[in-house]
Formats: sequence, C-alpha cells, structure tokens
Amino acid sequence: MSGAAIFLFALAMSFLPDAIALPRCAPPWRRSTAALATHAFSVATVFLLTLAVSTRPLFAGFVALSLTGLLVVVSNAKYASLREPLVFTDLSLFSQLFRHPRMYLPFLSAGSVLVLGIGVAVFMGVLVLSTPLPEASQGLLVGGAAVCALIHALAARALPLTNQPDTDQSHHGFYTVFVAGLLNGLRPSTGKTLRTAMSRGPFSRTAEPATRPDVIVIQSESFFDARRLGPEVRADLLPYFDATCAGAVQCGQLEVPAWGANTMRTEFSLLSGLGAAEQGYARFYPYAYIRKPCTSLAGWFSRAGYHTVAMHPYHGDFFGRDRVMPLLHFDQFLDIRHFDGAQRAGPYVADLAVADAIQAQLEAAGDSPAFIMAMTIENHGPLHLERVSAGEAASYHAFGEGKPWDDLTAYLRHLVNADAMIGQLTRYLAGRKRPAVLCFYGDHVPALSEVYRQTGVQPTDSEYLIWRSDAAPTPSPRQERVRTRIESLGQLLIDLISVPLPASHGAGASRTNAASTENQQH
Repeated sequence: MSGAAIFLFALAMSFLPDAIALPRCAPPWRRSTAALATHAFSVATVFLLTLAVSTRPLFAGFVALSLTGLLVVVSNAKYASLREPLVFTDLSLFSQLFRHPRMYLPFLSAGSVLVLGIGVAVFMGVLVLSTPLPEASQGLLVGGAAVCALIHALAARALPLTNQPDTDQSHHGFYTVFVAGLLNGLRPSTGKTLRTAMSRGPFSRTAEPATRPDVIVIQSESFFDARRLGPEVRADLLPYFDATCAGAVQCGQLEVPAWGANTMRTEFSLLSGLGAAEQGYARFYPYAYIRKPCTSLAGWFSRAGYHTVAMHPYHGDFFGRDRVMPLLHFDQFLDIRHFDGAQRAGPYVADLAVADAIQAQLEAAGDSPAFIMAMTIENHGPLHLERVSAGEAASYHAFGEGKPWDDLTAYLRHLVNADAMIGQLTRYLAGRKRPAVLCFYGDHVPALSEVYRQTGVQPTDSEYLIWRSDAAPTPSPRQERVRTRIESLGQLLIDLISVPLPASHGAGASRTNAASTENQQH
C-alpha cells in the first residue's frame, strides 16, 4: 500500500473514535467545512511530521489514527467522573499526573487501562514491522506539515466555538474541538484578553472602606448541602452551617464553573470577579495564563491597607499556585510546608487544622486588618479509596452500605468536619475585639456520579454564606436564601465593608443591601 493510500485510510478511520466519544458527536456529514478542515488537516500534520521523523508510512498512519483514539479513551474516562470531556488545557496538567498520581490515576477504569496497554503494545509492534519509505524527502514532508498546520489553524480560528465543551463537541466532533481549543488557546491574544478583562473588572476600582474588619474567605473542598439528596441524609448533619446561615448577612446556593473537580476555576472566578464567558479560552485553566501581576480581589484589599494571605494545605506547585498567588497580590502563600505535623483527616490536612492556621494568622496580625483566603483539601477525592467502617453510614444517612453509599459516607464524614470548622471559626471571631467577616463556600459538588444516579438528584450548585461577627442577631429563625454566582461574592464583600453597618438594624439591614446588589446583578 502506498503512502498516500495509507494516509487516506488513516484519515477516514480517524473519524471513528468520535462515534464513541462522550457526549455524542454529530456525524461528519453534518459538520461545517471549518470543522472538517480542522480535523483533516490536523491528522495530515501529524501524519507528515511522523513520516518525516520515521520514514515509515504505516507507522505514521498508525500514529495519526491512534492519537484520535487515545484522546477519546482518556476523554471518556474523564467524562464518566467529571461530566466534562477532555479539553485542551488538560495537556498542561499532564505533568501533575506523575507528581500527584493520587489525584488522577484512580479515576481510570480497568477497561481504560487495558485499552491503553493494548494501544502501547500495538504501537511498538507497528513501529518494528513497518518498512521505511525509500528516498523520503524530509524537507518536503516538513514543509507539507507546515502548510497543513497553517490551514487547520485558520480553520480552527473560523470555527464558531462557544467554549461549552458539551455543546461544541456535539456540533463539531471531539477531536476537532480539542484541536481548535488548543490552537486558539495558545494564541498570545488569549492571555492578553484575560488580563485586559481583569484590569477592567470589578476590583480595578479603588474605594475607601468605611470599616476595616478582618475578612476571611474559605473555599471548602467539595462542600454542598448534601441534605438535598433526600430525607435519607440526616437533617441535623450541619448544625453550625445552619446556625451561621440563620444569622448571616447573606447565604444560599452558589453557581460555580466546576463540577466534581477543577477547583482552580471557582477559585479564580472569585479572585478575578469574572464569569467563565469573560475569561474566553482561559476559562478551563486560567492560572496558566497569569504570567504578570493582575488585578484581583486580593489586590483590592491590599490597596485598602490589608495584609493579604492565601493558604492551601497541599503542594504549592499544584495548579501553579506558588507562582500565581503573588501575581494576584497575596503578600503570603502558605502551602503544605506550613502545615508540617498538622492534624490530618484521611489522606489530607484536616479542615480544623486550617482553622487553627487562620486563627494564628489573625493573632499575628493584631490590630492590623487581614484578608485571608484559605482553600481546604480534606474532602478531596478519590472518595472510593477511603475506608468506611461497618455501621458508620447510620451516623450520616439511611441509604445503606456498600457501593456507592460507602463513598457517600466517606464524603459526609468530611462534610461534618467542614461544618465543625465553621463552628470553631465563628466562635473564635465572635470572641475577638476586632470585627470580622467570614465568607464560606464550596468550590464544587463532589464527584459522586453513581450516588446522584441512584438518588435521582443531579446537583450542580454548591452553598455559600457571608457572616459578620459584629452583626446584631437576626429575629428570624431562618435566613432567606439568595442564589448568586461565584464571581459576585467578592463584590458583595467589598460592598459590605464599604457601607457602615447600621447599629439599629444589624444583620437584617446588611442582608437587604447585599441582596439588593445581587438582584441588580441578575
């Protein structure tokens, strides 16, 4: 078989993996010219480059074809756990697979591992058995690859992407969307667009705070009110959360840009004040595009005279936080090294240890105002790796034991600890002379797909609350819930300290002001 025939066969077969991709894709004959050109010329680029290096047409065809299949297998494994197909920024996280394998490898199914293993074996076999192409012109092949790369880059730019992976994939095909996202996301304008949006965002304006209470923001790993799963979950599961909501300035469900993982997306939306649409192609991994100081919520507090601290009890290089946090105007970033010897709950640093670290930072600040943002990790999965004792489920829910309920039991065990963290901090803050504002929210719901399937509940929102230590007790035993978006929380905090708290109205008046702001934003 000639090299041209091998390429045409590989190109035709490269559309087959799209047929098994999740979510389902439109067949090739229903796709736009730009989508087909992006796919075809990308495959041609891979084929020609591999042929230039190996001089083996059969091997080059196999590589071009197997690349599309490999990406689909990995994408389907991700989709099964996180309800999102593989996106181009996942490539930049590849090194973390080896540095932090516990975060990723347990989500690969045995079937996926088997398919990948077979693929590697076939790859080596084809390399050995394929015959070289006589008198192959490497210069001509590389030149042809460059022309193909230019064509599919132009086609990718013309592709009308929404940056909603499910929607884009259903219209254009998995491989096309992945390649188009990669090419468009690598353009220098992507980072520039993000930085420009941040510089014009809500935290670019300078205002003089009317008061300077300490402000503590806690992004609680996988926190949401699990009682939404049904009456089988104990009603008294979260007593401190309930009590704090009853006296909160504002609380309710929180729209977040992540589901089951990708904490950094929620984190960045809070710090930037930007919604996913405003972030463009950077929305999937915004920290990858932060390379110089940018406007942020921490920067606003820094200009207002606050000492700014970020803490995350995990490795600082995870998501590049050790590089990014100073660029977002945090004076300090405390990672796992700060928590050496700290209490653990399961494999990670306990939420209560993070509460202790927050209190230590406030004590060290004394009478100077502090802005502290803590990202907890105790409730990070994989939950199915945690051990559950016989009969433990009854302490949290009445669904029973075994799979998938053991995963839920492990999750609720940590959720109760997050609730205890709220109790510890509100008691501490209420007993201090300095006033304080506590903002507590969940970064995303946990990746418990089978639990959701069994219960018939598919949660997408987490929960949040904003509480002031110097607010008068509210006369209402139950706080009215206000639904809001993560990118709105920072402005709510600024509004809260920029307007004096009326002594005669207490929390009720502050709640009205904050709710009014949110209603206008909606």
